[in-house]
Amino acid sequence: MMKLNQYYDDRGVKKYMGFYLSEHTRELELEKKEANRINFGLETMTLTEVAEVIEIALTKDLPVLIQPNIKTIDGRGFNDNIVGKILGFSGDLIYVNELCISINLIRHIAISENVKWYVRSEG
Repeated sequence: MMKLNQYYDDRGVKKYMGFYLSEHTRELELEKKEANRINFGLETMTLTEVAEVIEIALTKDLPVLIQPNIKTIDGRGFNDNIVGKILGFSGDLIYVNELCISINLIRHIAISENVKWYVRSEG
């Protein structure tokens, strides 16, 4: 009796490399970019400067961009920026979207002009 696989040379994983879909390669590229991204620190602001920007944002109902003064564990600079509208405050805490942030942890805050505040429905 002859074994079928004795003449078959299996190339292992190599034979499946052509089966990556474009969605897979796009996700792999995004993961690679994310892993290599570094958030550099913006200018450190005083509490007075931070309070002034918060007051303007609350008064005019404008979205803000906040860089927390917290460095990442993996050495990629600072944590990601927080973008959104300030919904309120309590003592030294401000509420941006669903997040609660201490004013003492804000490294930099600025009025953001590029926030998409609407959702366009595809008709």
